[in-house]
Parts: sequence; C-alpha cells; structure tokens
Amino acid sequence: MDAEARRPVHKACACLVDSRGRLLVFDHPEDGGMQLPKGTVEPGETPEDAVRRELLEESGIAYEGALEPLGTMERECEAGVEGNVHRHAQLWHLYVMRLDGVLPETFEHVASGSPEEDGLVFRFRWLAPDAPLDGFAEPYRRAIAMARAAR
Repeated sequence: MDAEARRPVHKACACLVDSRGRLLVFDHPEDGGMQLPKGTVEPGETPEDAVRRELLEESGIAYEGALEPLGTMERECEAGVEGNVHRHAQLWHLYVMRLDGVLPETFEHVASGSPEEDGLVFRFRWLAPDAPLDGFAEPYRRAIAMARAAR
C-alpha cells in the first residue's frame, strides 16, 4: 500500500448545540441511522470552512458563530459503509457550534453539495443531553460523547 492510500481522509463534524444543551442530529435515509452533520474536507479547504459548509449543505443552517474545536478522532472506515467503496482511514475534526437563536423541534432539509447526497431528505431533531444513543453508529457515539463532555 502506498503512502497516498494510507493517508487519512479528513472529515469535519458539526456538533450544533442549542441553549438546552441538545445536539442537532438527523436520520440519513440511505445510511440507515442517525448522524451528526459531517463531510469531507475538500482540497484547499480548512476543516473550519468545511464544517460550516457541511452544516449548510446538510441542514440549510448558515452558522456564523464561533467554532469550539473538540480535537480529532481517528476512524477506520470499512468498505461498503456510508457509500465508501474502499476501506480507508478517516480523521474527524470535531467542532462545537453554539446556536444563537431557536430552530424548530424537528425539520427536514434536502441535502446538496455532494453527488451521493444531492436530493436526499434529511430529517432533523434535537438529541437531549441524557438521551440514549440508539440508532447511532460507533463513530457518531464517540463524537457525541466528546461533544457532551465539552458542554
């Protein structure tokens, strides 16, 4: 395996928290589970720019506030998971984003920005600080635990 194949794919993950300490999560209709807004850091893009773009593309929310870095999280992504063809390493850059204002308890958004997700309807809701993490895959459980610890 050459160095390029071993280099991790950088991801940016948005942990949008409301005034009640709840996290914004959504049901991904094709991945069969609950997720946080997250996506690939594009060439020439900073993780900070990517997390804002991903939140906008996946939820329709244009976040202008401060970003609170939570650090990074390594993940080995298996082939066939989340639309990935090949097994590869990922490095998730996690950010807490504190909502200034109010959003609906639940809402839908038509995703844009990525060929795999364009046109998919994501169903959003708020996850309470003490809510169980049923329906979340392991990397999202780790990310949520990091976000909860930062509150």
